[in-house]
Amino acid sequence: MQDESPIDPYLAQILEGHTDTEIAELLNYLKEWEAGTYSSISQSVLDHAQRKGFPILRYLRKAHNFNKKGSIRVPRSGYRQDDSAVYRKGTEFLIVRPDQYGIEKIVTYGTNEE
Repeated sequence: MQDESPIDPYLAQILEGHTDTEIAELLNYLKEWEAGTYSSISQSVLDHAQRKGFPILRYLRKAHNFNKKGSIRVPRSGYRQDDSAVYRKGTEFLIVRPDQYGIEKIVTYGTNEE
């Protein structure tokens, strides 16, 4: 019997050309994200990485390694009207939104050139 579960074409695109070790790393990082307004987490990550000019693995690593300590959080406590918060440190920013358990999931990561 064939597996008939739908395959996320965006996830397939993210994983394409990576080693087994990199695939495990990518899948682990994707757990830290939420889909936001996209149809899937993979579509969101792929679009953001492409628009910001990052190779996908590097983009996910940078977002994962963003250090919230010493960053400025807007708002300082709670969340904005869209249930998100922004962490800023230097030229980098990370936008997060709490999931149903209150765990902050990444919506996007990026840099602002000065």
